[in-house]
Amino acid sequence: MQMSKKNIYCICDKIYNLTDFVDKHPGGTDMFNNLNDHADIKDITPLIYSYHKDPALLFEILLKYEIPNDNLVIKYKTNYKYEKYIELKNLVYTEIRAKNMPLYWSNFEIAYNVGIFAFYIRVWIYCAQLACSVSSWWFVLLAIINIGHCALVFHETSHYTGFKHQRLNAIASQIAVAPILTVEEWKWDHNYLHHCFTNTAFDSDFNGHNLAFRHSANHSHYIQHQFQHFYAAILFCVGGFTGQIDAIKHKRWNFAIFALIIYCFGFFNTFVFYGLSGFLFLSIAQLSHIQPECILESSDDFLTNQVSSSMNYKTDNMATRLICFGLDIQIEHHLFPNIPHSTLRQIQPIVREYCLKNGISYIEKPNVFEMVKSYFQHLREMGKRPLANI
Repeated sequence: MQMSKKNIYCICDKIYNLTDFVDKHPGGTDMFNNLNDHADIKDITPLIYSYHKDPALLFEILLKYEIPNDNLVIKYKTNYKYEKYIELKNLVYTEIRAKNMPLYWSNFEIAYNVGIFAFYIRVWIYCAQLACSVSSWWFVLLAIINIGHCALVFHETSHYTGFKHQRLNAIASQIAVAPILTVEEWKWDHNYLHHCFTNTAFDSDFNGHNLAFRHSANHSHYIQHQFQHFYAAILFCVGGFTGQIDAIKHKRWNFAIFALIIYCFGFFNTFVFYGLSGFLFLSIAQLSHIQPECILESSDDFLTNQVSSSMNYKTDNMATRLICFGLDIQIEHHLFPNIPHSTLRQIQPIVREYCLKNGISYIEKPNVFEMVKSYFQHLREMGKRPLANI
């Protein structure tokens, strides 16, 4: 009889059956639920290290859940080394404890986020009151708020950093961008594949759309890639609608919101909202990883791979920072996904200094516009036909 793969995980080359542990997990069952949507046995070692302040304590708990390997096939396998990452993590958490930095949203941040979301809902109500006479510019505003604020709330609560009570994070992440995304695919593609295997073969952002985009010289070249720097923006707009497919797949109520918006506001206003939301969300998300400096041979050192495959960009302008929904500090976020962006900004000097001291490339662009320029230039270079094919 074949053993069920549910809650069977690889951690540091050992196999664990965590079925009896899932309900005891202090962080709740949400992360396990999203991992179990995919049947393969997965290596979750990077999640163990990045989401826990002291992984050594967890390894002691895991001892009683270890099972024989029995030549089980592990589809997602890592061979990272974590010594440098643990050293940096100790420095960071020492600073956090010394300065009493929050590991979740402060009361002020909660109040601010609730207030802006209430304003966002009020704008929707106002548009509904105007009905057929509503201007499309209101949907431009809604798209900007949706990405600049709701996407930040969604991103942080999906990483379990908003509220200390994880049930509230689960609820907030489902509501924040309900018209656009469902949490199931996001938490698999982003929290697991993207964060554990950044810019590698398993990363769905980097390697999951090869027919449309060629991000690396190691990727296959197709004739359409010659035009990818032209059609990228169009596909990003179309990407604003793809969450509806996931909503149908997972039988979520998100699709009902989409249908209601079309019914109330028409196809054009719906396209403005979804198209602009998709463009802003996907373009900003791509900027800090799909850059020539980040597309390098992956390292077997977890810290080095996370830092070198990410890039920060300065958002001193508050309007720009709003649009970037916290992703301007991507290096620190990829190292510590369980820390809110407000605290990440405070620990940035420690991370930067550690990287410079250890010869790890820490890249920070002067502004987001420079990132946009270099991103499309990279797409154009990768779209050129390889010399061997000319």
